[in-house]
This record gives sequence, C-alpha cells and structure tokens, in this order.
Amino acid sequence: MLRSILHEIMGTGIREAHLPRSLEQFLGEKNVLIVFADAEDDRPIVQDELLRKSQMRLIEDDIEVFTIAGGGAFSLFEDGRDLDADELRDELQGPLSGEFGLVLVGIDGKVKMRSSEPMSVEDISRAAAISPPSH
Repeated sequence: MLRSILHEIMGTGIREAHLPRSLEQFLGEKNVLIVFADAEDDRPIVQDELLRKSQMRLIEDDIEVFTIAGGGAFSLFEDGRDLDADELRDELQGPLSGEFGLVLVGIDGKVKMRSSEPMSVEDISRAAAISPPSH
C-alpha cells in the first residue's frame, strides 16, 4: 500500500510485475507461492501452519511454496531449487522487508493473487486454477 501511495504522489505508475529469472524454471510446470515472512507478528506463523497442514493438496495442485525470510528463499518441500530472494521481492513487487505478504505466480508466469494476510490453501488453489483474462 505504501508503494502505491508513493507512486501516486510521485506521479509514476505501478509497473507490471515481471517473472523473475529464478522462477522461469517453473514456467509451464508449476504454480509458485512466494511467502514473504519477515513480519514480526503472527501472520508468517499462521500461514506456515495453514500450508503445512495441507501439503498434499499443494502437491496435488502443482503449487510449489517458497518462504522469503532473512534474505534467503526456502522451499516448503525441500526440493533444492535455488531462488534469489532479492530478485523475487523486487520483480514481484513484494512487500517491503519486515512486512508480510504472499504472491502466487501461475504456471503461465502471471501473478494470480497477492495478499497481505494469511490465506487458506483452498483459496490459494482456487486462485491457481483461474485462467488469466485474455488481452
């Protein structure tokens, strides 16, 4: 929200999020949920619990999950893929460091959902299944 206010005051439009290079490996194969968990409140813990309780659903729905915290990117499924946390925050227009947020990137490489609050796996799966609007 702060970013959009600053952009409005400064007179620049919000740029469209671009697919970070480190997510190109998932293009056409998996949805990717990026959880920015730097917040010093309960939201990262709540989101982690929601995701871990429904790990099988995420796997079945081809949703890979990474948590960005402390400057690193960590896979929920320990798949060993290497992601650049700074690039993800910048290119996906993630929340400022110290804030919570999540971004779902679809199989097509487009952002399907953003939230500053924890989301249920059902809502995440539903957003992943939605086709992007045609332009």
